[in-house]
Amino acid sequence: MAAYQVAIVKITNPTPGFKEYVKKAAELTAKAGATYVVRGPADEVPEGDVLKGVSVIVTKWPSLEAAKAFYHSAEYQAIVPLRDGSGVYDLGIYPEAPV
Repeated sequence: MAAYQVAIVKITNPTPGFKEYVKKAAELTAKAGATYVVRGPADEVPEGDVLKGVSVIVTKWPSLEAAKAFYHSAEYQAIVPLRDGSGVYDLGIYPEAPV
């Protein structure tokens, strides 16, 4: 069963490291067999304040195990420091809802 990684990101300081992180994270994500479902700020936020001024990144993974393994992998963790000081990151990994 598929899984989804959801990140809510508020960029406060788009550092050169952040730009490098985005590029490398996309490359590693594709290499790991995942795809982006959503990547960026909302086109419209008709209700509430939580999603104003943030980007939402939703990545679809082949399985819950694959999503967790990617996040905890040495290869991904090696690029995480590139985004240091660039903003606030909240991330969750979710199993796909049963039909």
